[in-house]
Amino acid sequence: MNLLLSESLKRFRKEKGNTQEDLALHLGITVQAVSKWERDEGYPDITLLPAIASYYNVTVDDLLGVGPAEIEKKVRAYQEEYTALFRQGKNKERVTLMRKAQQEFPNNIDLLVDLMYALQAENRVLYADEIIEYGQRILKEAKESSARDCAIQSLCFTYYYAKGDAETAQKYAQMAGSYAVTREELMPRFLEGDDAVRYCQMNLQRLIEMIGINTNIMICKGQYTPEMQIDAYRFVIECYERLYADGRCGFYHVRLSEFYERMAGAYFALNQIPETLDCLDKAVNHAIRFDRREDGRYTAFMVNKVNAWVSDAVKDHQETRSEQVLNSLQGIFAALEKEPRVVRMKTALQG
Repeated sequence: MNLLLSESLKRFRKEKGNTQEDLALHLGITVQAVSKWERDEGYPDITLLPAIASYYNVTVDDLLGVGPAEIEKKVRAYQEEYTALFRQGKNKERVTLMRKAQQEFPNNIDLLVDLMYALQAENRVLYADEIIEYGQRILKEAKESSARDCAIQSLCFTYYYAKGDAETAQKYAQMAGSYAVTREELMPRFLEGDDAVRYCQMNLQRLIEMIGINTNIMICKGQYTPEMQIDAYRFVIECYERLYADGRCGFYHVRLSEFYERMAGAYFALNQIPETLDCLDKAVNHAIRFDRREDGRYTAFMVNKVNAWVSDAVKDHQETRSEQVLNSLQGIFAALEKEPRVVRMKTALQG
């Protein structure tokens, strides 16, 4: 409390434009006492707090740094630092920060959601019980739908991937909304002009993302030959390339890089080296374009009302996309390291 009070006294005095002597005179005390409070070498008698708060036209809570405005400011500062770490893929640091935030604001649901996601990114198996505890608490206490959605997702993933409990994962999945009635489906109906168009275009982006997610799940869990995988990946790639018809994909260059790399893996399994190299070339090109993208707006007809801000992207790893592809070339595709095209790819990725 001392530190917060000393800071508050200095800040409110500067905002009011008065001196330590003015406050001392108002309270009927010595200026030395006020000076000591501001140096955090002591604090006023509790009976003086209402008078000090009244003098500065604030509440006692504001004076002590626990008023709504001060709390909101501190929470926002935590969230901004969290987002900065998330953009850099610094999971361990995210966990440390959110543990500190949760300790200071144990009843803030938004900070609890951030801690839950940070733990999930750092090590879902190691922190499984803690993630489940937070997820269940959020479902019990949160009134805002997005926080509940986050909890449901985390509980599903943790029970399935960390606990191997598909039945409980399915139970929580049933609590989620359906495609038929969602905010995304309803909102554009009640907007007009560019606002409606922008919402629809963002929905199209999400739908293509869902096509990619579901295709990956199909391939992971189904019995698909490399030939079938190639057809599936080609379908997804065509969806992305059709939506971003002018080739300016912004954030979604990373998706095309990922799918071209996976298709290269399927060709590699068939020992079709020219096709493997063609796909790797495209994976590299999209990786580099993703890492070098700049702020702007998508320009293809179907998404030309949507902004593409670099700062909006977050990740659960510290590597760039180019570094990830380079690791694949040196790992999964190491047998091709002497191919001249692969040598050129590595040079491009390292540049």
